[in-house]
Amino acid sequence: MAGKGAGRGRLILAPTLGVALVIGVAARLGARRGWKQPDTPADVRFMRALHAALRRDLSRLREVAGQPDRPAGAPPTVLAGWDAFRSQLHNHHAAEDDDLWPVLRPELSDDADVASLGAMVEEHRQIPPALAVVDGALRGGGELTGPVELLATVLLDHLAREEREVLPLIERHLTRAQWRAFLHKERGRRSPRQRAEFLAWILDGAGDNDAAAVLSEMPRPARLVHRWILKPRYGRQHRWQISSP
Repeated sequence: MAGKGAGRGRLILAPTLGVALVIGVAARLGARRGWKQPDTPADVRFMRALHAALRRDLSRLREVAGQPDRPAGAPPTVLAGWDAFRSQLHNHHAAEDDDLWPVLRPELSDDADVASLGAMVEEHRQIPPALAVVDGALRGGGELTGPVELLATVLLDHLAREEREVLPLIERHLTRAQWRAFLHKERGRRSPRQRAEFLAWILDGAGDNDAAAVLSEMPRPARLVHRWILKPRYGRQHRWQISSP
């Protein structure tokens, strides 16, 4: 019996490792492509796609909060969606604070532009407390609508301001090479398994333009892995689904 169990474990592990390997190779190939035309302006469509994914999950969270007769404690499918959203949001803001703003800041000379960048850091600090209140309500069955709407206000205002004020600064002051170096650095901070999870998450329900922006970073093998392995496996998890699958 132990031998059979170990065999099944190897069968499950092998596809996972294969997917992770392809995603890792894809990231390296994409980084090499990014050094072509290094002096052209940064292309921030990938960032806009990430923002769209955050807005998508926030809409799903609002749907959960709006359900009548919500049981005490969210079901595992909702918590799986919530945990992924919270993790991706944290990773996104940490990447900006640690690796993107320090590259952009020396390029800025206008006081208003510097102030916009400072506002990003301050707004990032306001989001974890709002997340914590929602987390407590989801897991403990407390009142959810108020905390979710507070989180929505803080996060949506932040994303809109970043797109309005800061993304144009990136396009104006950073080159494609600088932008690609940032993206490559952030990929390097994730394990191969986390990269696969991120790809499936960001493409979940993505519109054509956002999907194209993300997939343009990947060579054809990674696109096929997403289509035939990552996407179906992600869909079977039924994240954010309120009733039992």
